[in-house]
Amino acid sequence: MLLQLALDALSWEEARRLARLLYREVDIIEVGTPLILRYGLQVVEEMKGIVGEKPVFADAKIVDAGRYETEIVLRSGADMVSVLAGASFSTLKEAKEACLKNGAKLVVDTIDLAMPSPAKMEELKLINPHYVALHLASDLAQAGQNWEEAMRCSPFLQESFAFMVAGGLRRESLPRVLTLLKPQVVVVGSAVTASPAPEEEIKRLKEVLHELA
Repeated sequence: MLLQLALDALSWEEARRLARLLYREVDIIEVGTPLILRYGLQVVEEMKGIVGEKPVFADAKIVDAGRYETEIVLRSGADMVSVLAGASFSTLKEAKEACLKNGAKLVVDTIDLAMPSPAKMEELKLINPHYVALHLASDLAQAGQNWEEAMRCSPFLQESFAFMVAGGLRRESLPRVLTLLKPQVVVVGSAVTASPAPEEEIKRLKEVLHELA
């Protein structure tokens, strides 16, 4: 399992500080949607300059103009980019083609489509994204819902996609989540970025993942 650090609702100064502090301890650095909306794609380019060869995931949540918007994001230096699962088949297909052309990876984010129709599931199988992100919305996480409760009945769990899991994940909840699903990527955000000791929290998270791998 890979560990991804999401840098989201932060100032750019704080995101940059945490990236420099922690990027060697994780497998993927995510430039979250809030950072992109607040500062633009320049932060993706700057983040790539900080972390070097470490993969940078731009959580752009593209939903239209798949090829055009994906290529814009990838030109900023991103190695991975997200498209919403509810986007049209054409948008998803164009985004995948743009990723393949540029040697990048496509992440289909289910945050907008927790319960897909059979037809949509067939579309996603045809697209065959590099990852499907099972993503609990931060609003739901803040309201007290946890990942396990939200995803237990998800039809995605019956499929063989390469999965990311994201949304309100903490060290204490990981064992339950990982018994429900064996993801390829575990995404943590505020559990680390809001911790008074982020380096220690990353180490403890890695210990849990190692024990459950």
